[in-house]
Amino acid sequence: MRNRIYKRILAFSIASVLMAFSCIGCGGGSAPEVSSRAAVPDTQEPESPAQTQSRTADSETTAPASADSADYIPADDEYFYVNGKSPEEITGNILFWSWDPNFFTMVEKMNDIYPNVTFEFVTIASAEDYLQKLQTALTSGGEVPDILAMEIGMVGKFYEMGICEDISAEPWNIDQDLLIPYLAEIGTDNDGTFIGIPNTAAPGGLFYRRDLAKEYLGTDDPDEISAMMPTWQDFINVGKDVAAKSGGTVSMIPGMDSLVYPMVNQTGLSWKDGDKLMVSENFTETFELLKEVKAANIDGGMDIWTPAWNASFAQGNVLCYPGSCWFQSFVIEPNDPDGSGNWGVASVPGGSYNWGGIWWGMYNQSKNKDAVAAWMRYELSPQGAQNKYELIHFYPGVKTAYSSEYLYKPNEFFANQNVTDFYLKEMDEMTVLRPLSDDSMFYNSMSFFAQSLDSGTAQELADKVEEDLISSNPDYQK
Repeated sequence: MRNRIYKRILAFSIASVLMAFSCIGCGGGSAPEVSSRAAVPDTQEPESPAQTQSRTADSETTAPASADSADYIPADDEYFYVNGKSPEEITGNILFWSWDPNFFTMVEKMNDIYPNVTFEFVTIASAEDYLQKLQTALTSGGEVPDILAMEIGMVGKFYEMGICEDISAEPWNIDQDLLIPYLAEIGTDNDGTFIGIPNTAAPGGLFYRRDLAKEYLGTDDPDEISAMMPTWQDFINVGKDVAAKSGGTVSMIPGMDSLVYPMVNQTGLSWKDGDKLMVSENFTETFELLKEVKAANIDGGMDIWTPAWNASFAQGNVLCYPGSCWFQSFVIEPNDPDGSGNWGVASVPGGSYNWGGIWWGMYNQSKNKDAVAAWMRYELSPQGAQNKYELIHFYPGVKTAYSSEYLYKPNEFFANQNVTDFYLKEMDEMTVLRPLSDDSMFYNSMSFFAQSLDSGTAQELADKVEEDLISSNPDYQK
């Protein structure tokens, strides 16, 4: 499976990627056409030096090259030059806000290449607080961060704010062709301007406890579990069996709102068209499916991100959790610190999808643009990609990273499951929705009514979401 998938990633533009790493003057081109699929089109692999280096893994016996040595770009390479300056000549004190201090450690690693760039770190409570603080600073003339953090639910709002630099333009020349195409598309605004690089790829998955899977499903093999539940109806039936066998002590899922993100994204449909709301038209069936799951009594009644939900990971009263690849470091490990080896990840019923992600932009009024561009170059380098993965298990958005050996080492937390191959398969097949302004508000409303499914019919619930959105933004119309 690995060969087919990362051939599709690497063959797409392996020649241009190699050229980008050797030539500084490679700015991004026009915006990619937005598509609803993450897959890279099948193309004939071009002749290039990469073929003699086995970077495209032409057979099952071919091992990917190690990023620990040959793949690294030397610090004095022209790739790391910005605005005609060598790494040692680039200076600046970058103001960086984040709701996760892990990112502070991540960004400081650029000093391995750029020793004279410093940082001022400010911790923000949440992504929502970040946007509010940013909007306040822009209105009041306060300090604005040099690096902009655009969480997936708010990327669409950044498209419209007009505060992001075109990072593909001279003299920054950040090359979007280095990225997995769907990530580059999301980082490109509605005017075709490349405004952000991804923090991580974010394919979804169904995370499950292996001890419970063995006891109630008869297997903990991820492929067998995926085959057992290809549809949500299959998922419901398996969940009923689990509830019956456990005497109701083990739930299939923690709560109903944990299904909102996968079910919405699997539709491939948008919740609005301009100011016209499309929730009733496009997501009444989603509420019907949610109500069917609820009627089966297979959820534990725990709302996502609550203390009860967090505690359930270690308690052993929930079998599986729909999530994303970043769940390992940010959710499961912190909540189940003794759970290494007892977790697996399978395909979510109903199809692959993207959940989450952050895109990093450059504030267009920043006084430290050289330093920010330098940081972005580090982030998109082989060493930047490896640093991010080894620090917090974030899967790189850079295509060439997937020919590197470190990504394919057995993951001990998942009982040595090769989760990278799994995530590549999910990225190859998943549906990706174009970000819209107020996405965060839409998902919050959908989650709220998923927690109260008895308050109306599916049609009534969809109508209530629309009414909720209009109450927050009167410009919206049914």
